[in-house]
Amino acid sequence: MKKNTLTIFSFLIVFNVFAQNQTKVDSLLQALETNISEKEKVDTYNLLARQYSDSDSVQTSFYANQAIKIAKKIDYNKGIIRSYDEIAWISMLLGNSEKAIDLHQKSIAIAKKIKYPEGEAGAYNGLGTVNNYLGNSTKALEYYFKALKIYEGLNEKLRISQSYYNIALTYRNQSDHDKSLEYHLKGLEIDKNLGDSSRISTDHSDIGFVYTEKGNYTKAMEHQLIALKIQERIKNEKLLTYTFHNVAMLYYKQKKYTQALEYSFKSLKIAKKLGWKGHIGNLYNTIATTYKEQDNFDQALEYNLKSLEIQKEIGEKQIIVASYVNIGKIHLLKEEYEKALEYLQKGLLFQQKIEDQSSHAVLLNTIGEVEWKLGNLQKAKDYLIQGVNIAQKINFPTAIRDGSEILSGIQKALGNHKAALASYELYHSTYDSLLGEEKSKQLSLLQVQYETEKKEQEIESLAQQASIQSLELKQANFNKTIFGIVSVVLLLIGLVLYLVNRQKRLALQQRAQDIEQNLLRVQMNPHFIFNAMTSIQDYMNQGDAKQASMYLVKFSKLIRQVLDNSRSEFISLDQEINMLDNYLSIQNLKRDHPFTFKIEVEDGLISEEIAIPPMFAQPFVENAIEHGVTTIKEGATIHIHFSIEGDHLVLKILDNGSGIEEAIKVKRKDHVSHAIKITEERIDLYRKMRKKKIAFDIQDLSQGTQVTFNLPFQYI
Repeated sequence: MKKNTLTIFSFLIVFNVFAQNQTKVDSLLQALETNISEKEKVDTYNLLARQYSDSDSVQTSFYANQAIKIAKKIDYNKGIIRSYDEIAWISMLLGNSEKAIDLHQKSIAIAKKIKYPEGEAGAYNGLGTVNNYLGNSTKALEYYFKALKIYEGLNEKLRISQSYYNIALTYRNQSDHDKSLEYHLKGLEIDKNLGDSSRISTDHSDIGFVYTEKGNYTKAMEHQLIALKIQERIKNEKLLTYTFHNVAMLYYKQKKYTQALEYSFKSLKIAKKLGWKGHIGNLYNTIATTYKEQDNFDQALEYNLKSLEIQKEIGEKQIIVASYVNIGKIHLLKEEYEKALEYLQKGLLFQQKIEDQSSHAVLLNTIGEVEWKLGNLQKAKDYLIQGVNIAQKINFPTAIRDGSEILSGIQKALGNHKAALASYELYHSTYDSLLGEEKSKQLSLLQVQYETEKKEQEIESLAQQASIQSLELKQANFNKTIFGIVSVVLLLIGLVLYLVNRQKRLALQQRAQDIEQNLLRVQMNPHFIFNAMTSIQDYMNQGDAKQASMYLVKFSKLIRQVLDNSRSEFISLDQEINMLDNYLSIQNLKRDHPFTFKIEVEDGLISEEIAIPPMFAQPFVENAIEHGVTTIKEGATIHIHFSIEGDHLVLKILDNGSGIEEAIKVKRKDHVSHAIKITEERIDLYRKMRKKKIAFDIQDLSQGTQVTFNLPFQYI
């Protein structure tokens, strides 16, 4: 049975397709002109039907029916079963699933009658594929297990592995990732014993995808890189487009959208070359979702509509649901809430026809968010509770994280403070498990390891060529001895230098930790925390739950940003801007004389693609507030500007207050100079550790102060 794989919402493609091979077609047609037996003619017509099965339904049907006519005349039942298989496949793709089911059932009846277990198992696999196509995954599993039982009785190792694969994908379709992983690992063990590189690489890629869905990104990347190495070695484009897509989804889950788009377009290029329409539709969906996360809503909508058009054409219900969800999310972000609800409700109708619990959880969470935006808090709460409960049941961490974060705010607005706290704690525990610092380090290490191994393979290849040439040369023993002595001396010198540098590096790391602690004390002083919490409490006492919730979320995000960023050597410029915005918004709470602030980025500078050393700005932004503009009753402003000059990023902080010299004379001289001292220590440490220059200047203007940094940056 050739059609063993599934078309499902897990962003997979069908691998065992038979792209039309014109040379093979010509060879088969020539065979029909020769003096071959009737039985051989049946087999040849079936092979021709198979060649066209994924590109031309008319030709497939023609050749399969020719085979059936001859097979019935000579009572060749095995040939009839194979013909039914081809016609059932194209019937399913054309939307006539009833005909496909009928043909497979006829094949089972014939196979039982003639005692042909391979044909019976193949037909069961066909019924499983049709039911998966219709979204009936429970029924599909029933048929796949029947096929597996037959293959186990025949001890057909390859067929057993294929059955494990079908079962694993179906469990994944049901969001039962533990069961899916169990059967993928069983299949991998058999494929390793068979020595089938293509199947081994596919197993690793699928296992990586399951780990992605489980939120274990380190294990996911490990398996995807193994798959890529094998596929690049055997030069298999069909498998590469599949794994590129899985890697894109892994980067997407980690919010690394630039890399996600890079691998999505790599996969799309190959899929278009191979003409895999269903997979192209899946990729459009992935690309649209990634553009949406980058706030590029026009591009996102364009690719979502392309995906929806293809999926409606081929009848893939699960991807249709995904497209409706994504279109709804775009309208949600554009604050077109009624339009968003319209598409999401359409998706909910389709979702009821399938058994994919992960898409159900996402749908409910998104509808809950829209109802929240429309002010329907009770409806929103009900949808989100359902969505989070389903996500917890199937262990779908990203849906747990997204749903519980919104649910926390809604419960608080409804006065359910205990439930709000429980949802907030669930959000943070899930967030930490998904994107912990240690996992990020492990993923980066795996990526570097992959690139290093590729280089080592290239070097090894060159070394082998060099060794072949060196066999032709006779080296003098004297030269070998000298070379050995020199090598030993160089090794000893290298060891000494390594130990000295290691000691210096440890000292610098200890100093960095001390400065990090001082920096945290400057940034998150108790006075600021007390004022922020008091202001939020005032909103709550006044009954303004919306404002209280908004600023509480800002405050919690700010605390997390400061703790996370203080441990990072580089962060994206977008993260730095977001942290400053949160900090300034909270500082402005309940002030007697509020100030206005503006954070600008030079035209052409893409903040998501630039990384800089974190939090050089914050101590001086605080000085601008507390010692600059605080004396101004009206018209107080703080202006922060980022631009690129040569190989440095220029950060300017400008206020129209009393000026830094006056601030040092009048008030809190210790805090101002402490901030300057810590900044100078950080700059000095950075120069020693990174060997790069940071320039730092404070100017006392006629009205206010300007602080300028020239910071190194790198592209993400």
